[in-house]
Amino acid sequence: MHAILVFVHLFGLMLGAAGGMSTALIMRRAAAAPAEQAQALRGLGPMLANVSAVGLGLMWLSGLVLVWTFWGGPGGLPGMFWVKFAFVLALTAATVAILMTHAAIRRGETARAALLPRLGPAAGLSSLLAVLFAVLAFAG
Repeated sequence: MHAILVFVHLFGLMLGAAGGMSTALIMRRAAAAPAEQAQALRGLGPMLANVSAVGLGLMWLSGLVLVWTFWGGPGGLPGMFWVKFAFVLALTAATVAILMTHAAIRRGETARAALLPRLGPAAGLSSLLAVLFAVLAFAG
């Protein structure tokens, strides 16, 4: 059971990273593309944000189960876990903000798109630091 939970957790990490990294590369390409191509490239953003959100959801679900089944609850976790957890909370907040921004854009609030160039890097940095501190917490 433990191996399956770790697999799901890492698969969630893969989805989150794939969505985030793809978005960064595609948006960089869109910035240099002609207007029509740029619009088509930017249209991939909401789908990739959803991929990342699904990955984050899988990590939350599997992580919570791992905490209770493998670590016996939050009291059994190493100290570095809590640093990692702070970055997971920041990542979650950035992800929710990105999803809400895409929803606002779909409703016609196109000015909200100006938030995305700040939210994307915030999510990426939070994710990177969460992984770093996960390694420090659990790699032993």
